[in-house]
Amino acid sequence: MTVLPAMATGVSGAVTPLPAQPPAPSPVVAPAPPPLAPEPPGSHLKFDDYINELTSALKLSDDEKKAIVSFYQSDGTQLKAILDNDSLSPLEQDRQVSDLRAARNAKIDALLGSTDRMAAFLKIEAKYRVALIDLAGDGGLLPPEASPGQAPGAATSTQTPS
Repeated sequence: MTVLPAMATGVSGAVTPLPAQPPAPSPVVAPAPPPLAPEPPGSHLKFDDYINELTSALKLSDDEKKAIVSFYQSDGTQLKAILDNDSLSPLEQDRQVSDLRAARNAKIDALLGSTDRMAAFLKIEAKYRVALIDLAGDGGLLPPEASPGQAPGAATSTQTPS
């Protein structure tokens, strides 16, 4: 026996159509995704961009700017070696990178001479920290090669003999 759902028998025996089925719901269209968040600072970081932001926010003098650049570059070779060392566990790499950063930041703290300036520095540095590590891993914090005929490190000395 086949039952046809389109018709039903009423009390008087007359055939009455079933109530019309509601129309099929229209397909749900997901709202457009929100625009992508801006890439984190430094995901395509140029070291100069980071230094320029520090210079602007901290009102660095030319000598302070040069000193901070030299602190990062002097750590660059060692930082890259840590990041490229596959025999170190990620935890050990993180510890060694953190130790380098702490030593560098102590030099920067002494250079800036103000807790307000250092607090501002740490805020900016934290914003760029991961990007700076990525940059170092790619060799972007290595010191520039010495010019031909120039002794290594000769250009980085800013002290005058007393």
